[in-house]
Amino acid sequence: MVRNFRLLIFAVLLVCFAFSLNSTPCVAQTSKADALPSGSEVWQLLQAGLDLYRQGEFEAALVNAKKAAALEPQNYRPHLLAGLANDGLLRSKSASQEYALAILLAPQEKELYLFKAKADVARGATEEALAACRKALEIDPNYAEAYAEMGETLIGIDKRKAEAIAAFQTAIKLNPGYLGSYESLAQIFASAKDEKTAEKVYRQCIAADPRRMCGRFALGRMLLEQGRLAEARELWEGRTSDDERGRPMFIEVLKRAENVKLASQQLAAHPDDPERLVAMGFAVLEGDSWVVDGRQEKALTYFTKALKLKPDHARAQYGIIKAHIEAGDTTKKEKKELDLELARLRKLDPALADELTEYRKSYTGGLIGIPVDRNQ
Repeated sequence: MVRNFRLLIFAVLLVCFAFSLNSTPCVAQTSKADALPSGSEVWQLLQAGLDLYRQGEFEAALVNAKKAAALEPQNYRPHLLAGLANDGLLRSKSASQEYALAILLAPQEKELYLFKAKADVARGATEEALAACRKALEIDPNYAEAYAEMGETLIGIDKRKAEAIAAFQTAIKLNPGYLGSYESLAQIFASAKDEKTAEKVYRQCIAADPRRMCGRFALGRMLLEQGRLAEARELWEGRTSDDERGRPMFIEVLKRAENVKLASQQLAAHPDDPERLVAMGFAVLEGDSWVVDGRQEKALTYFTKALKLKPDHARAQYGIIKAHIEAGDTTKKEKKELDLELARLRKLDPALADELTEYRKSYTGGLIGIPVDRNQ
């Protein structure tokens, strides 16, 4: 998600933490006694620890946090830094415990409850996360971010989608400029196949964003799924930025869809033209290595037909081989068949055969991940 609501609120709270390190209170309730002289050892440890955190040096940041906590046991900031560091290390249970300690020391700091809520969600403690959000709302009933976090906590629970919708709608009502809630709300409607409502929310998101980027690419992707390519292209042309966290990027998906449409139109006019069959095959074959959607098998039908119509068509033979490579043909029999196909291509075009020989060695068609235990 740009959208990434969690990253957005996390960044906002991190800035708040940075201010607090410089003795600038994040909320009105911060006590004067809690302020740290900028030259104190604890302040220096926390400032250095925050810098380490930003650099991804989470273990080192944790060391600084523990030293600071030992020097100032009544200061909540070392525990906040420790929670951030544990979050970075994917130790969600430890992060939650550190945030809980920070809350005990500074119960009126409403931001701390949301940090704890995020850590609780990451470790699967849904009710604890919701309880933390409710505590934040006791401090500030108009705290839009707390409602938004409640929505994010509930969004993955089918039986509680209505609660998530209500939470996001309240967050938007309280703060129309809180953009992350629009995108999450739209995604709920889109996943429920209520695309009309999802589109309405996405367009509200675009209108609420001064940069007119919130939800733009997400809406564009949804329009592509509906076959509304011209409207999706309008969204791309109306952008104010190319920045996008999602992969593949919207423009890539848009171009692929446009290429398939054009190739389809040209093939419909000349269904037995080998060149148009090959063009259609390559348009269909285009995609991301980690996506398994049967496009290789579909592309093979076009390449195979082209080769039957024109047996010496090198590009058709090239397409057949490339599709097999991307489909992950790895059994002994499949490898042997691929070797034979490459031999046929070499007779037609040695340069193309050499290209695919190297492609075969380097192509990786999937992602390998290591499960993370966040309950630590």
